Amino acid sequence: MPCQHPPRHKAGTDHLTANGCTNSSTTQGSSVDSGHKDDDVERGPASYERIILSVGGLKCGCCETGLSKALRHVPAIRNHQVNVVLARVEFDLDTSRGSITEVISRLRKTTGYTFEKYDQPEGQVLELLVDDVLEIHQAGRPFGVTLLESGDKQYWHPAMLWSGRNSAIPPTPLLVSSSPDQGDGTMEKFVGPSLYRRNIRIHYNAKQIGARDVFEYYQQLAPSQNVQLAPATAHPSLAIGARQTKRACILFAVTTFFTIPVVVFAYAPVNHNNIVYAHVSLALASVVQIIAINEFVPGALQSLIHSGLFEMDFLVAVSTSIAYVYSVVAYVFQVKQKPLETGCFFETSTMLVALILLGRAVNEYARLRAAKSVSVRSLQTQEALLVVPGGSTAPGGDTRVIDARLLQYGDRFKVLPHTRIVTDGEIVYGGSEVDESMITGETVPVAKGLGNTVHAGTTNGRGQLVVALTKLPHENSISRIAMMVENAELSKPKIQALADRIAGWFVPVMAAIGILVFLAWMLFDRIQNQRTWRNAVIKALTYTIATLIVSCPCAIGLAVPMVVLIATGTSARFGIIFREPQKLEVARNTTDIVFDKTGTLTTGSLTVIEGKLMGAYPENIKSMILGLLEGDKHPVALAVCRWIKSHPDDNTPILPTKMVDIQSEPGSGVTGVCEASRLKVRAGNPEWLGVKLLESQHTHLCVTIDGFHGATFRLQDRERPGANKVIELLTSRSINVHMISGDSEGAVNEIAHTLNIPKVRTRWRLKPIDKQKYIHELQKAGKVVMFCGDGTNDSVALKQADVGVHVNGGSDVAKGASDVVLMTTRLHDVLILLDISIAAYRRIILNFGWSALYNLVAILMAAGAFVRFRIEPQWAGLGELVSVAPIVGIAFSLKWRDYGRKYRGLE
Repeated sequence: MPCQHPPRHKAGTDHLTANGCTNSSTTQGSSVDSGHKDDDVERGPASYERIILSVGGLKCGCCETGLSKALRHVPAIRNHQVNVVLARVEFDLDTSRGSITEVISRLRKTTGYTFEKYDQPEGQVLELLVDDVLEIHQAGRPFGVTLLESGDKQYWHPAMLWSGRNSAIPPTPLLVSSSPDQGDGTMEKFVGPSLYRRNIRIHYNAKQIGARDVFEYYQQLAPSQNVQLAPATAHPSLAIGARQTKRACILFAVTTFFTIPVVVFAYAPVNHNNIVYAHVSLALASVVQIIAINEFVPGALQSLIHSGLFEMDFLVAVSTSIAYVYSVVAYVFQVKQKPLETGCFFETSTMLVALILLGRAVNEYARLRAAKSVSVRSLQTQEALLVVPGGSTAPGGDTRVIDARLLQYGDRFKVLPHTRIVTDGEIVYGGSEVDESMITGETVPVAKGLGNTVHAGTTNGRGQLVVALTKLPHENSISRIAMMVENAELSKPKIQALADRIAGWFVPVMAAIGILVFLAWMLFDRIQNQRTWRNAVIKALTYTIATLIVSCPCAIGLAVPMVVLIATGTSARFGIIFREPQKLEVARNTTDIVFDKTGTLTTGSLTVIEGKLMGAYPENIKSMILGLLEGDKHPVALAVCRWIKSHPDDNTPILPTKMVDIQSEPGSGVTGVCEASRLKVRAGNPEWLGVKLLESQHTHLCVTIDGFHGATFRLQDRERPGANKVIELLTSRSINVHMISGDSEGAVNEIAHTLNIPKVRTRWRLKPIDKQKYIHELQKAGKVVMFCGDGTNDSVALKQADVGVHVNGGSDVAKGASDVVLMTTRLHDVLILLDISIAAYRRIILNFGWSALYNLVAILMAAGAFVRFRIEPQWAGLGELVSVAPIVGIAFSLKWRDYGRKYRGLE
């Protein structure tokens, strides 16, 4: 596949293939093994890689406790995170203590689950199907191809050609690699022909060679190979979820097939004294019990032995086994014509297993649907209508359909009416209206014409467009949003810790309750009802089985992660990305919101009102200013550069002077040295430069050349549309609004007056450290502070705030320091963010409430506390379905509300 996602951290240098990330920072909410010792001289210094594993075999929401404990017991692992909904774990692995293969083997032994490593290679990867991998290697590597790597399958060593098919030579994977600048084609390991088609991953630099060029290169030089693109694969979480759902459904279907006859024999009006029915029931129930033992016992024993944990599978295994064993004993007495008072109840054990497996199947399906519902990747179109290179962009121009993975830089593609746009680009022909709701959450189509940008996954209207590609599928809007959402989904809010503790103690407590129920009913029946000990024990067993089975910690385990998953996915549909889901819980408590001025409360598109140049050679000054500021993305620098270019002297274009040693001081200005004259040029705010100016309501940029005042520019900004209404709504929620800026007092006061922000909550001429201190002072006063900014000079403040919000269009540094990223420049997205946070928290509390209510009522009913209302043992298996279904419904209700509707009129 050419569309791979860049890793969150850089790949380890001790592997040629990208298989992890090094030196990852500690993530909030993760567990650290305090027993780690990195001072072993023989091992050498610790070398950490960030590893992501997909987990197969998770059965319910309470599986997280055992899996987390198993991870904590591996000394080489730290900072682990588990998401049972997505069936993924992520952790830092010290490769000096053990390999990923050893870790997977140990985790599989201690948990019983299967683990599959999720590789996130750097750069682009094209995956092909070939017959002979050796011939592909012999075809060489065009410039830009950096690595050839075998896929998931194994290949025979070339020696098999001489030693025959039964050679004992072990399989060896292909791995051909060299540095991009060597080009020596060194083969470290290789393989020969195979009876089967194999997949080969080709790593390449997309800026040096395109995916289509790579594909056509190997098609031409290895024509006998019938080179084809490998089938597109689903995201690992979705693939594993689909497999587990299919397996759960098959198990339920098979179990039901054997259960139905047993139930019919038990409840149908037939002669129950006929021993034939007992024989058949025993045979069918034995098959069901074998399925139950295989499904529940291994995992329960592994968790008990290796992690010391009693999981729900343990209670299920014990309860179903008790019912089955008792029925076998009763069957033996019936065959000997000495029937027990209660007789056989094979239907109890079989129905228990069938209904539990039904609950598991619904649980798996719900988790899969939840993962799919928030998967932005499903919006990626798989095919593109490529405009033939060199052809006309007119409607009648030549086009051909290609796989979207084969797009490359320089391509133009056609977008037909009412189809999705395949990737980001710029319109070069046509006009239409585009539905961008997948990015903005706004259903109103946006008019697009020549020169406008379009985004992957958005839907074209009635017009026809020709788009010049600017982003490949692996780096387009869909991939960027999906990557941020997926990275965030592994972390969890602090409230999850409460759910984890409850789920961890749930099974031992239920085991204790089960013993009490058994003793209570046995003694009550023997003493109060004067029944025999045997009959009292039998009746007590039925109550105990029902009590143990009907309880369900899965609802507690899924109460938080299901809501967080849906909430982060829903917010992403509105262009709001929670990089840290912990902040989903914090945001609702916000008491103060601090806005940066330029680019956040204002448009950030400044206009030069006046430009004064001092000295006899203004054209030289303009040239030096242009050379100093041309690469600067600050709004003031951009505005000044535009003004200089639009004010040439004598109609002669201004050319930038070459500057060296350019250094930027956030919040102050830029310094550089003219390469030819060695004059030191500084541009920034007047205070920093020591220039005295009269205070005004405008923003000022001054320039000095070797200490002499060379130029002054007065600039004007305007408030962002709808900003005053947003601030009014925030104030109506009793949230204090603040505005801080590095700009002059006059410019700040002008915007504050326009937006009705009290002067006491405004600050000006603040450097990055001053912004941090301002937020810190609010926090010391007990405030929960949200900070909204976009520039590099806001990064420290974004980190300091309880919730740091990055506004689209700002610097990547600021984005990296933020907790929440707004994909649009709409200010009312802050209101939507708060609404989603409040709605998510309410649903988490509602889920906890339902979980507690269900378990309390169900356990009391199963235990016989309500004499006339009792849950029979055979129906107790419905517990998981009854308890989990509302949890899923409550979480999915987040998707049914249009959070942006009431704010659409603000801009």
